[in-house]
Amino acid sequence: MTKLETTLINHIKQANEKWQMFEAGEKLVIGISGGKDSLACLKLLAFFDIELTAVYVDFFNKHDDKLEAYCRNYTDYKHIISPALEDNFNDKNMCFSCSRQRRRILLETAESVKATKVVLGHHKNDVVETLLLNLIYSREISTMNPKQALFKGSYHIIRPMYLIPEPMLETYVKEQNIPSFDLRCDFERDTKRKYVKDIIKDIQDNSSGIDIVDNIFSSMSNIKSDFLP
Repeated sequence: MTKLETTLINHIKQANEKWQMFEAGEKLVIGISGGKDSLACLKLLAFFDIELTAVYVDFFNKHDDKLEAYCRNYTDYKHIISPALEDNFNDKNMCFSCSRQRRRILLETAESVKATKVVLGHHKNDVVETLLLNLIYSREISTMNPKQALFKGSYHIIRPMYLIPEPMLETYVKEQNIPSFDLRCDFERDTKRKYVKDIIKDIQDNSSGIDIVDNIFSSMSNIKSDFLP
């Protein structure tokens, strides 16, 4: 185990202690996209005493046998082909439709393997980007939860990498030679999320000595209600 790997695992332990995401021996389903975040999450969670099932939900017929082979190094793997988005290709909010259908399939899979929690590979930067997206486009102050109850607590969505910044994950991917699978959807390159990500990067590039993402993330725990209407 490398020094960086130890640091990342400690971040997951810290998040788990704070939000009680999973317990030793628990059975979990982890959503796999083929990107660096979910594959890094899979590799890191393999160090914990839990039982994982990796699930790739395929809306665009982009299955890659090498992705399956990689996942099976760590856990069981399910490739689920779904036509759920065929009637949504012209939706204005395609990302919302995709996310909703993917989550539904992951929860159905969790139920089939007798798991009650679904792991998603979102990291600290995702949390900050979602906060700004909701503020700008939805007129609300909200973001992803580290542990989100569904169906009155019968199931949970958990995000073990909640405290891990994206640059640290990118370094880990290079260090561990985690492969890249270009299974991105046809709509991913032109989204509001990418636009917000670029804005954050531009601010960071012009703010030396300040960790913009960490500052925004920390602000969620430092709300001055006296200065809000």
